[in-house]
Amino acid sequence: MGCGCVLQGNKVCLRTVRESDLELIYRLMTDVSEKGEHWLLDIPAEPAFRRGFNERGFWHENFGRMLILDKTGEIIGEIIYFRNADYRAGYEVGYQIFRRENRGKGYMSEALALFSAFLFESKPIPRLQLTVVAGNEASRAVAEKCGYRYEGTLRQAAFLAGKYVDLELLGLLREDCPPLLV
Repeated sequence: MGCGCVLQGNKVCLRTVRESDLELIYRLMTDVSEKGEHWLLDIPAEPAFRRGFNERGFWHENFGRMLILDKTGEIIGEIIYFRNADYRAGYEVGYQIFRRENRGKGYMSEALALFSAFLFESKPIPRLQLTVVAGNEASRAVAEKCGYRYEGTLRQAAFLAGKYVDLELLGLLREDCPPLLV
């Protein structure tokens, strides 16, 4: 693909962020009109966003961001990992496809499978977890297709569209994750 991919799939490739990506990524991340009904609107301030890249390139022990590119090399989304609490083993994963027209094509399922396997092969962690807004069946289906299992509901854990909503917690253990095929 010639795009500097770190992880290559059939439909997508994943790579780390480059400085030349910053303006486009920030614009895509902050386009509220493309977020959809289940997206928690958390818009970073642009100076803080750029500082995060300048300090560590969006890749360090407790946080990492990769871009998801389609076969043409177009940036279609992002996938991240982060440590959500010091006392928890493993990382939480988050993901998004930036534009509505790229959703429902299997891009995220492949990206999550690649990313999960990569994290287990590169980090000494026993588990990964993610949360989806209750009722976001598409995101939950992506997680379950990649082996994540429902572990419980975090009641009124997030604020969305003027009210508190439940989050469903899904987890994946190291031994349940297929190996990374490179």
